[in-house]
Amino acid sequence: MDEWVYEREKKGIKVFTKKSKWGHLRDSKATMQVSATPEEVVKYLSDFDNYPNWFPRCKKAQVVAKLNDNEFIAYLVFNAPWPVADRDCVLRVKTERDKQTGIITITQTSEPKCVARKEDCFRIDQIISTWKMVPKNGGTEITNEYASNPGGNIPDWLINTQSVDNPMVTFESLQGKVVTKK
Repeated sequence: MDEWVYEREKKGIKVFTKKSKWGHLRDSKATMQVSATPEEVVKYLSDFDNYPNWFPRCKKAQVVAKLNDNEFIAYLVFNAPWPVADRDCVLRVKTERDKQTGIITITQTSEPKCVARKEDCFRIDQIISTWKMVPKNGGTEITNEYASNPGGNIPDWLINTQSVDNPMVTFESLQGKVVTKK
């Protein structure tokens, strides 16, 4: 099994990559420490209506079905750079809390058939993302591991150029929304 390889650090954000199970793609992992509580971070990450205001290239996001108090289905649309078609995805979002450790985990997995496909977007059928919020030093250590296969005719090398930049930009944007631990 491939191990995470350190790629870059900026503003307290560390990004790692490793070979994906999907061909020659690379998965990413990012981590940072913030002064917000795990619950505050989860509240922000669960507010899908607000994603277009901070999540890179997200132009639409909404919860389309609530399954129970800890699980829902979300639909997102992303602007893609020309000449690539915009992408959309449907995610099952599940939040779990460990009462003993205080660790909160949000797991996002693709559920491509839960929402009808749109003609103006290419559906991302393969996504696995795990957000982990660990109470640490009076704040929260946030870690996100992300793997996807955007599909279509995008060369692997082009997709892989984003495996470091996308998590870095995502975490910088999130860092601007939740207070950073000094």
